[in-house]
Order: sequence, then C-alpha cells, then structure tokens
Amino acid sequence: MFGLSNLFGAGHDPEADSAYVQPYALADGSRAYQARCSCGWFSDIYIDDLQFVRDLRQQHADTGQ
Repeated sequence: MFGLSNLFGAGHDPEADSAYVQPYALADGSRAYQARCSCGWFSDIYIDDLQFVRDLRQQHADTGQ
C-alpha cells in the first residue's frame, strides 16, 4: 500500500527541500499567508495569522509532515 507521500512524489527531503511562507495581499487591505515547500506540500491559507503559518512551516521543515 502506498502512503500519501508516495502518491504525490518522494516526500519531504530536509537536505534538498525548503519550506517558506507565501504572503498574499487581499483587496480589502488585509493579508493572507500560506506555508509552502519545494517538495509540493502546502497548508491552508490563513488571514492575518502570520505567526501560526510560520509555526506550520517550521513544523513541516522539522518533521516533513
């Protein structure tokens, strides 16, 4: 049986992949943030909650999940 990481590729490689926060400017002047990684992983988009998204990014970088 294939795991979810096998379905979408090799998974997160901490030596080769890098996680980052993608900011978005919204029309009403607020900001939205999404954690993303070069391995293809991404989080939901959160409005005006930068620290939470930074924590998600760090958790993914540390664990690959």
